[in-house]
Amino acid sequence: MPNSQNIDFSKITDKGVDPSFYRKIFSEIFKYIENNNSATFEEIISYVGGGERRVIRLLDQMVNLKILQFKPPKFYLIDRKSYKITISDIRCENCDSKIININGKLKPLTLFMRDVVKNRPKSTFIFDQRPVNVETVIRRVGYLILRGDLQNKKIAVIGDDDLTSIALAKTNMASEIVVFDIDDRLLSLIKNIAKEYKLRIKTVKQDLLKEVSSKYSNYFDTFITDPTPMVKPLELFTTRGLQMLVRTPEKVGYISLYPSHMNITVDFQRVLSEMNILITDLIPFFNQYEVIKHTLTANDLELMKKYSASNNTVSFYEYFMRIETTSNSKPLSTKFSLSDLIGKATKQVLNNPILDPVLSGKNKNDFIEKSAKKLIKSLNSKF
Repeated sequence: MPNSQNIDFSKITDKGVDPSFYRKIFSEIFKYIENNNSATFEEIISYVGGGERRVIRLLDQMVNLKILQFKPPKFYLIDRKSYKITISDIRCENCDSKIININGKLKPLTLFMRDVVKNRPKSTFIFDQRPVNVETVIRRVGYLILRGDLQNKKIAVIGDDDLTSIALAKTNMASEIVVFDIDDRLLSLIKNIAKEYKLRIKTVKQDLLKEVSSKYSNYFDTFITDPTPMVKPLELFTTRGLQMLVRTPEKVGYISLYPSHMNITVDFQRVLSEMNILITDLIPFFNQYEVIKHTLTANDLELMKKYSASNNTVSFYEYFMRIETTSNSKPLSTKFSLSDLIGKATKQVLNNPILDPVLSGKNKNDFIEKSAKKLIKSLNSKF
């Protein structure tokens, strides 16, 4: 395998970001193409790792340095051997390595959700929002059905910028669905959609740093959540989820974690072990997060146009994890502070609002501006 020493990682990662992760991605890309004979940009984003804007910059350098050859729409190794059985050959055509077939009876739900998400408010990094694509939403619904975790169950959706609650409710299979979110825009939209389509969804405005109402303590059968991919948010969101679940064994939570643009660490696993919860299922590549074009530079867009086989909408992926409670499961008594929960993207937009899709230019929104200023005041930062 070629050495990555000729790659200029300062042109790939953002200022101040450790390039070691993308040195690893360099190796992973090479290995994937070597074992698959070729790969499109979309395949690399979906099955290798990294985030779309950094991977496209890395691929461009690999082509320019003649490590890879690009023959639209695929990348090849310059010096390559050919395998008779490739990774793509054994990947399931029906589920795309994600277990759930969304082209059967779930197809009408997919079409419904494609219309619904058109009215979704623009994502903001103030609340570290990054919605998954519609296909992922439908796969989540399908997986809950597959495992018996939706049928006649009380479901808590903790944070819902991708409107998973709407898709769950549209099946008419849950006995109750309650959405907990801090974003007034999302709560208002979910209420309106629920009213229009007669869906059984309740909404609760909830700052997860504060305790959930006692009404919903020891109440639900299943929770689903997608926290900021850091240890403390995972701990907080899972703690709130456990507090909401009925306190008997075999109640269920679904959590997204291990983003493809970050190193996997054992710290995530340690938190779950300390809670005495059982990891029953862990599916890679499952959650596909949408590209937010606001984060792409003009050069990134040009590279996308050059190398992308289609209008790529996937930014990165995360694993989908199912957990079950045990007789010894317990929320952690950690004291959480606001600074523990602020991700890198949120910190960047608090210091430079133009980096946020909602806080920049004509997209400004009063609620988000007020939320940002309140956040900054609490963190004692500058806005």
